[in-house]
Amino acid sequence: MQRKKALSSFRHWRVGILSVLISFCMTAAFAQQSTVKGKVLDETGQPIIGANVVEKGTTNGTITDLDGNFTLTVPNAQRSVLQFSFIGYTTLEETVKGRTSINANLSPSVVNLGEVVAIGYGTQTRKEITGSVANVTEESFNKGVTRDATDLLQGKVAGLVITSGSGDVTRGNTMRLRGTSTLQNDQGPLIVIDGVPGGDMSTVSPSDIESISVLKDASSAAIYGSRSAGGVVLITTKRGSGSKTMISYDGYVAMDQMANKPDLMNADQWRAYANSKSLDTSTYDLYGADTDWFDEMTRTGISQNHSVSMSGGGSKSNYRASFSYLDRNGIMRDNAMERYSFRFQFSQRAINDRLKIGLTGSATLTDNQVPNGDNFVLAYSMLPVYPVFNADGTYFTKVNKEYDQGNPVQNQDLNTMKNKMNYFYANGDVQFLLMEGLNVKANLYKSRFNGEFSQYTHSATSMGYKDQGFAKKQNRAWDRSLMEWTADYNRTLGDNEEHKVNGLIGYSWEENEYSMFHAQNRNFVNDDLQYNNLQSGQGLKQGDVQSERNQYRLISLFARANYSYKERYMITATVRRDGSSKFGANNKWGTFPSASAAWGISEEAFMEDVKWVDDLKLRAGYGVTGNQDGLQPYKTLQLYGADGQYYNNGSWLTAYKINQNANPDLKWESTAMLNVGVDFTLFNGRLGGTLEWYDKRTSDMLYTYSVPTPPYVYGSMMANVGDMSNKGIELLLNIGVIRKKDFNWNMSVNLSHNKNEITKLSSEIYTTNRIYTGDPWIRGGSGTTSHVIEEGRPVGQFFMLKCNGIDENGKYVFEDVNGDGQISEDDRTYVGSAQPDLTFGINNSFTLKNWDLSFFLRGTIGNDVLNGPRMAYGTSAYLIGTNALDDPLIYDLKESPRICSYYLEDASFVRLDNLSLGYTFNTKNVNWLDKARVYVAAQNLFVITGYKGLDPEVEIVRSGQSAEAAGLSPGLEPRQFFPKARTFTLGVNLTF
Repeated sequence: MQRKKALSSFRHWRVGILSVLISFCMTAAFAQQSTVKGKVLDETGQPIIGANVVEKGTTNGTITDLDGNFTLTVPNAQRSVLQFSFIGYTTLEETVKGRTSINANLSPSVVNLGEVVAIGYGTQTRKEITGSVANVTEESFNKGVTRDATDLLQGKVAGLVITSGSGDVTRGNTMRLRGTSTLQNDQGPLIVIDGVPGGDMSTVSPSDIESISVLKDASSAAIYGSRSAGGVVLITTKRGSGSKTMISYDGYVAMDQMANKPDLMNADQWRAYANSKSLDTSTYDLYGADTDWFDEMTRTGISQNHSVSMSGGGSKSNYRASFSYLDRNGIMRDNAMERYSFRFQFSQRAINDRLKIGLTGSATLTDNQVPNGDNFVLAYSMLPVYPVFNADGTYFTKVNKEYDQGNPVQNQDLNTMKNKMNYFYANGDVQFLLMEGLNVKANLYKSRFNGEFSQYTHSATSMGYKDQGFAKKQNRAWDRSLMEWTADYNRTLGDNEEHKVNGLIGYSWEENEYSMFHAQNRNFVNDDLQYNNLQSGQGLKQGDVQSERNQYRLISLFARANYSYKERYMITATVRRDGSSKFGANNKWGTFPSASAAWGISEEAFMEDVKWVDDLKLRAGYGVTGNQDGLQPYKTLQLYGADGQYYNNGSWLTAYKINQNANPDLKWESTAMLNVGVDFTLFNGRLGGTLEWYDKRTSDMLYTYSVPTPPYVYGSMMANVGDMSNKGIELLLNIGVIRKKDFNWNMSVNLSHNKNEITKLSSEIYTTNRIYTGDPWIRGGSGTTSHVIEEGRPVGQFFMLKCNGIDENGKYVFEDVNGDGQISEDDRTYVGSAQPDLTFGINNSFTLKNWDLSFFLRGTIGNDVLNGPRMAYGTSAYLIGTNALDDPLIYDLKESPRICSYYLEDASFVRLDNLSLGYTFNTKNVNWLDKARVYVAAQNLFVITGYKGLDPEVEIVRSGQSAEAAGLSPGLEPRQFFPKARTFTLGVNLTF
């Protein structure tokens, strides 16, 4: 009863606060204003055109005209602070202090020390930051076709590995920051959108993103507690400006082509092989066909994107509304995505600027057409002498019922998998300045995500004939409510304001609810209604109808304190205490502290004569973060599940038994990290960068262990047991190679090395020596794994038979590791690792008057990939009834393929990931047009590698993997691998 009253009270509070937000947005109070005029100049005294002049902490701003002049009205003539910024220059701040004229001289630099960077629950200038925080702004984003923030960010941040391992346009990228740190389907960094934690990047159109910050170390991320062990990515969206009303249009059209496809035998090569072996082809070669099945399954995908935004406001309010439409057609004929995104933001100041109200609304509607990976298996196996269509125009179906055979084009045309997703959220916040420097804020957030998955496999296809048609519908819904209260205090002390103090305290309440309904049926009389009439199927089985629901809450208290003296000595301390309903009864609450300090060496008196050093800062931090993603609701409880039926009183009833043991000790995984870094800017801003070392140690890792029965009722249970280590070094360099009035060349290089190791897997109660994982597939090798999780080894450790080649008799030469004179599974050993020795990204950008050119290279060195398709199809074992790769192995190998190190290859690569050329028109004489730019871009232009497979960059989490195995066997190219695309884009940016 008390729980219901508390919930009812909270709901009434939410309604009341939202009412206040709406009412205040309709009013504004008059405050004494002042108009400030001035000019923004560069280091040579020349005016800077288009420099940003913004009142600090607001969106009240303007841009300079063709002579560098600006005019801006500020609400407080004394305490308002103006920020002057421009790309390639250090941001400058000036307090108005009653002045009506202010001129600003900006200094060029490859590192903007005055740049305002988002951190957890606040912002800091780059010079004040004591932790490891990387910030990427709009001008540095990747160009071309981008789906979400990961596409903008890929390769830009040292230590952040973003893997786009598939050409499927409906699949997202995978992020890992400073290595894998869990065995429970690592979800990567926590996503925070405009201050709201737990966001979904697909809900923010790339054209709406202003900047992205990455909290890399624990001292920065600990403010987010039990969800931040994988790091934190903060996305800041664009806001309206008080300068004037602006309308912007960004659009492009793109063309996708298959970058690489399997080199399978064509009809002539297949016949030549058969003749060389004196094999009779008459059973197969009846149609005069020469079919390239991958060509038949693919197309040139044409995509388009259109984004329109309107923004404006004044010194008291601002707004921005945007609409984006993305239509992506993948290179596979059955692969497409269509997305509609709407976003609205409004803020209003009142009561002499003491009160600020903000409202944000977002809606994202996505329709995905999902390809079936099994069609790739058919494309590998189907003979090139088989046609797509018979002479009468019907589909070729002769081999549809044979093993790994069937017409993949027919499958694409008649089978369907569609996923419709709707994501809505609203966010309202109210801030009030209680006294000088003390600001309190309340934030309310509500989101709802609905997904509808529909599938039908036609009875005439190779995938549907056994079921005589198979239909499936699944509906899922996620609801999320969030309330946060914060109080933030800022004050400067001393005659010259040399002391800066900042304090933050906060409270957070969050509730998440998930529900699912699933139904499927088979054996349909006809295929016309597909999944729209499930009840007409005649093959309903037990388990075909399912539903479920779960819910959990997270309550948190957090605090942070910062102190800075002359930007010379800086210290930060944070603490967060999380309580989650997902945790066990004995561990409901967790505490996550951190501390960091920085020494601005360049601010010391002994550095005054060192003119070539502009800025030099040494920093160190230590903190503890947590991960609760791997712990699903109710995992701590004893649960019952359906298990067969029993007969009672003339009826068959569903039987239940215990299917999960209780574990009241379950809790979050803990990750402690020590980070030491040096930030530097040298030679008048020509060279800047960061060098960092970290030691990241995860303890109490969650995993499901086998347990004895009795004393336990069920044979397995989840427990906090394991430990893992990640140690690494990162380097970021920003170089102003050439800096002239009409020509600039800037280069950015980031390098990272990470060493991963499992340091503990067992305890006195829960034990395991090894965890075998990895799912390569070959005929006769079902169930044979490729990887091992073991103490002293990294995640991604390959473990299989070691092969030293193929002998003159066409047999594998295996090492007899245990020396028993036989080759068996007992001879499997450690043969390589999917972990790279080095990950890197290199970006070059050039400007020549109105032209701009950039190209971006990224890659890895020292990682291995298991070439699954070559292992499965580089064999003559099943010729001539199925096709094979055009590979010497079909002649050299005289036995059936084995899962072994022969197919393990060095997958080091360099990829030209992005190339962009643009021209910005002079709109000086067009009074209705502020900016006009056209550009062409290309993505994935080429890859330099020695790897023989389709692509050396493969997915970390493969489609179809179970949650328990996801991410534990990286470095495997499966036979269902979706080929990647090479993309060419033509786009335009207009501002009115």
